[in-house]
Amino acid sequence: MVSKNQVLETPHTPGVYFFKNSSGRIIYVGKAQNLKMRLVSYFRKDEVDIRKRAMLKEASDISWQKLGSDIEALLEEAAFIKKYRPKYNILMRDDKQYFYVVFTKEKFPKIFITHQPNIIRHRMSDNVGPFTDGWAIKSILKSLRKTFPYCQCFTNSKQAHSRPCQQANIGRCFGICCLKETEWAKFYPDAETLAKKYKENIKTIKRVLSGKYSAVLKNAVKEMETASSKKDYERAAELRDTTKALENIFEHRPFLSRDTESWRQKGLDYLKTTLGLKSTPKRIEFFDISNLRGKQATGSMAVFTDGEPDKKEYKKFKIRLSEKPNDVAMLKEVLVRRLSHNDWLKPNLIIVDGGKAQLNAALMPRARLLPIWQEPCSGQIKVAALAKREEELYSSDGRIIKLKEGPEPLLHLLTSMRDEAHRFAISYHRKLRAKQVITR
Repeated sequence: MVSKNQVLETPHTPGVYFFKNSSGRIIYVGKAQNLKMRLVSYFRKDEVDIRKRAMLKEASDISWQKLGSDIEALLEEAAFIKKYRPKYNILMRDDKQYFYVVFTKEKFPKIFITHQPNIIRHRMSDNVGPFTDGWAIKSILKSLRKTFPYCQCFTNSKQAHSRPCQQANIGRCFGICCLKETEWAKFYPDAETLAKKYKENIKTIKRVLSGKYSAVLKNAVKEMETASSKKDYERAAELRDTTKALENIFEHRPFLSRDTESWRQKGLDYLKTTLGLKSTPKRIEFFDISNLRGKQATGSMAVFTDGEPDKKEYKKFKIRLSEKPNDVAMLKEVLVRRLSHNDWLKPNLIIVDGGKAQLNAALMPRARLLPIWQEPCSGQIKVAALAKREEELYSSDGRIIKLKEGPEPLLHLLTSMRDEAHRFAISYHRKLRAKQVITR
């Protein structure tokens, strides 16, 4: 039987650990954000159930492997469980309690999570696993999708869309994956290139989840250096961003922490410092415009209270411009109409989707209409613009903040707000278009 003394020298780092029997056979594999705290917990009687007591009684040795992050620990644990099928991992969980990431075999493979990869409808798919933490693997996929977009629309050829889906609009997929092939040329002249890139993304995600993340990272760095030497600076910059994103995912930080409230508060604190606000913004209003070549144009105001979506405060605006509209003019109209409502709750910060032009469009109505509120705090309302292409934040004092080079909680907070605002804008725009089709 193992003793507490055997774990006293364990490091306070993420990693995987192994319990072995007297024959040296691995009988249990586990992962931990903090190896020492996890292993010491096995020797507290009130924290160990009857099955773990049986495992501890059979175990005669403990070893561990120190890793750089929670994610590495999760992926390595899955690899070791698959390789060794330890006795107590199987006894403590039946197959239905493990999680598998499934990759469908079709032109544009889909990715989903299941407990049962071997049932009939999944047999023609590839899978990676088993994973012990479903919440964590969902978090990893969500982060990977930002860098390696893939489709989540479960449609067949008959159900394919006639225009790019909402996820394509926010950069979470390439658009062609669930689009009718006859519409490719209309929306994506480089469709064949995107199709090839889609397959590469699926392959990369599969390799990362299979534990080959180091090889993926090294390959990206090598490709970046090659592109740079060939003076293909656009490709080199793209690979640099990919490399940085992978490093961010796998660096040693509490990425898989479920304390989202703490993560959100850090983002708000960084936002206050970055924009020079007098206090942490309580109410943030995010404005977005949605239209199809100027038709059925709509504006939306998504509201975030303490960093969380406050859906009961959301507002929709149907654009009234009679002249040929453009996004900047439409945004200005929406801001004028919003700021005319001095009976609505006042924001601490207004963010608009776009760059310098959109920021200027937002500043004009603010300067003109805020005095009608006749409140000392009115002039304290800050305005900023968030540009998607390079993830840059345009401040009203003329600064351009490169979010990718700053603290990640701030980037995560602002991009999640933008995605929610865009989702709301698109949903209203589609309702209007559907209504128009029905009434024709």
